Amino acid sequence: MNTSSLRARKYPVGWRVVHWLVAVMVLTLIPVGLWMTARGEANVWGALTNALYSSHKAIGFTVLLLMLMRIAMKIRLGTPSYPDTMPRRLAQAATGLHHLLYLLLVLAPLSGWAGVTAYPALVTLGGYDLPAMPFVPQNRELAEQLFGVHGALAITLAVLIVGHIGAAVRHMLRKDGIVRRML
Repeated sequence: MNTSSLRARKYPVGWRVVHWLVAVMVLTLIPVGLWMTARGEANVWGALTNALYSSHKAIGFTVLLLMLMRIAMKIRLGTPSYPDTMPRRLAQAATGLHHLLYLLLVLAPLSGWAGVTAYPALVTLGGYDLPAMPFVPQNRELAEQLFGVHGALAITLAVLIVGHIGAAVRHMLRKDGIVRRML
């Protein structure tokens, strides 16, 4: 593949920066979320548990904002096409996986935000409060249901991320230029 063809198919720099920021944040959120939940379920409360919850909320809300920005970029700039050598079914599967990742990267933080609004537990790092989600009443039973949805979405997202990383490794081994689009 010639360099100009590859360059034309690369994601814009801003898009790549947002991708990697979200990736680092989500790969932080998942273990922090599991750790804080385990501590909460074990009734281990204190500065560490509070810091885990506070940072999880702040990072999760930031992911939501970055994903909204990323969706706007996708609508405005479009997506670079896949190489002509990529089988059509593989390109369709990749597109479907990306759409599902986008959906979960919006729904997971939204459900978490709704949960902390219903609980209410909006305090994050440094005592900064998230805004309450509009139209979500304070109701602990509702909060628990929303946290259940949030957890299920996060686990589904984690599984899809493993698949996404596996596909990236496959593309790197094949040296087909797909991964270089996001580097």
